[in-house]
Amino acid sequence: MAARHAGRDATVAALRALPVVHAAHTHYWQTYAGMGRPLGALPPVGEVHGGFLRLLAARPGEDLATLAAGRRPPRPHRYDSHPPTAERIALVEELPADDRADDPADAPTALGLLREPGKVFAELEARTLPHEAAGLRRMSWDDLVMARAVADAEGWSRPLRLAVARALRSEARDPDEQAGTALPGLEEVLDAFDRGLLWMAVADRIPKPPQAARLVGASARNFIRPKVFDGLAGMVHLRLVDAGQAAPDIAWSGCPGIALPEEWEKSMDDALDAAVADTPDTAPLRSLLAGVTPAWGVSDPMRTTGSSPRRWG
Repeated sequence: MAARHAGRDATVAALRALPVVHAAHTHYWQTYAGMGRPLGALPPVGEVHGGFLRLLAARPGEDLATLAAGRRPPRPHRYDSHPPTAERIALVEELPADDRADDPADAPTALGLLREPGKVFAELEARTLPHEAAGLRRMSWDDLVMARAVADAEGWSRPLRLAVARALRSEARDPDEQAGTALPGLEEVLDAFDRGLLWMAVADRIPKPPQAARLVGASARNFIRPKVFDGLAGMVHLRLVDAGQAAPDIAWSGCPGIALPEEWEKSMDDALDAAVADTPDTAPLRSLLAGVTPAWGVSDPMRTTGSSPRRWG
């Protein structure tokens, strides 16, 4: 029926696109539509499903195809409503040519048939989202990206801050100081690194799976180093967000996260690598931080509640 009305070649092209579109939609649903799940939030009304159009518009066909690369086709099931896609394509290709040579890529999208697509997407949400979704707050895409980046940065940094706090408590001689050590701020963490505590006391206090607990020496350091790197990066990101030097980046053609000033984009990873080296050197990171002033005028804007957190997806 599709080949009869739309043409043999257009139907084949649509069938070939199905795996790519499916992979792109899965990526959209996990990365974008579900972005606010840890926050108890949803995108704007109509954008839970409608935002997929933004991703399709921003990504060229070759880019979308990479999302489907390496994915196994679904295994046939006795209750499948259609034959496998490859079989359907082969059957359609056996049909005689119908002299419809129009390029399917130039055809208008099906949404062009709708008078009010925004209203359709809003009503679609009302019929497909679970009932409890009605009580979730709605946030703009930019606000969602920023809130998620902050939540991720807090989550990534908390294990490092706890480990440093415990190391400082064990080092303290005064019982009152041992009992009262709060979660440290960014400068306190860097000070602890400068005093040699990272590999002497902090690293062993960062949670790790049981199979990694037996590692020693360089193997142990190399296993835990990415966690220290991400924890420190999370603290830096929170500092930059509080100082108004980080901006949300929805990045429909990539992965959402926060955009940092050019100097930080160029130098941050190297500065973090130096800070978490076998012999930590915090000077490059401190040099970058010298130009960052927290908005609320204290030494550290870290909260006590809890990839690099800059991007996810």
